[in-house]
Amino acid sequence: MTPITAAAAIRAIRAARTARDLFDGRLGDAAAARRSYRALVALIHPDLAAANRIDPADAVDATARLNQLFEQWRDQDAKPQPAEPHVVGDHGTYVLRTRVRRADRISTYGTDRRDISVAVSRAQPRATDAVLQAARALGAQGLGAFGPDIVDRGQVDGRAWVAYRIPAGLHSLREVRAAYPRGLDGRDWAWMVRRILMAVAAADGAHADVGLDTVLIQPEQHGVMLTGWGGAGIPPLLAHGEPALNGPDIAGLFDAMLHPGETRQREFAASAVTLPPRRWLAEYDLLLRHLYGARRHRPFSLPRTA
Repeated sequence: MTPITAAAAIRAIRAARTARDLFDGRLGDAAAARRSYRALVALIHPDLAAANRIDPADAVDATARLNQLFEQWRDQDAKPQPAEPHVVGDHGTYVLRTRVRRADRISTYGTDRRDISVAVSRAQPRATDAVLQAARALGAQGLGAFGPDIVDRGQVDGRAWVAYRIPAGLHSLREVRAAYPRGLDGRDWAWMVRRILMAVAAADGAHADVGLDTVLIQPEQHGVMLTGWGGAGIPPLLAHGEPALNGPDIAGLFDAMLHPGETRQREFAASAVTLPPRRWLAEYDLLLRHLYGARRHRPFSLPRTA
């Protein structure tokens, strides 16, 4: 607990209506409650009243109330508590928090670990196999950072799930757009979308749900991570057997992210919606060379308020 004076401790004890108003930690966190109890006793015990500059009578009353509240906390803690939604894998238990995304085939949750998300299959029991497929394919081509860093997997209620790590410092395209409400310079958008296309092309047919919330950006290092693998169903095949890129969604990102004056890139995206990802990337590189010349590193960052 935060260090306080003896007088403040007495005020807190008097103000507490229940044990949980006073003790740190949730029910079940016995160590935290004991730490709080011992810290408060050290401040308000009648034998220490003079040293702590409090009235001895107040110390007696506060100690009695503190003991009563601690007994109340222990009684509550002894009762069975409702189990929080969780999944258990070979490498740990992951408590499911807020659902951050619900796609056709997969729901994704934040967890009690800040850097770990869990994707759970919905209608199809093994929909999350697409996440594993993408991770393997990207890793095999040296593009592992563009996809999920799988840390665990398992089944819950007959449905497969995977847990993956999201490195610190990543921001969704929605956050990037909010930081640049007038839209991005085409040269800044170019490195982002090139990496999106590279990831989709390298993913061995695993389909990515590409959107403002599923594409994550590391601004300073020009990193990109796609998190929506397998969420939107199986894409159709093009005439030559290559999986179709989710062209309209990619084109929609051009519209959402670019400055209104970047008409050439928007026009290209609208005309390229039926191209397979490798062809899209090759044609896009030709456009970029025509617009901006030889490729050069261009620093990028988000404003501190983003």
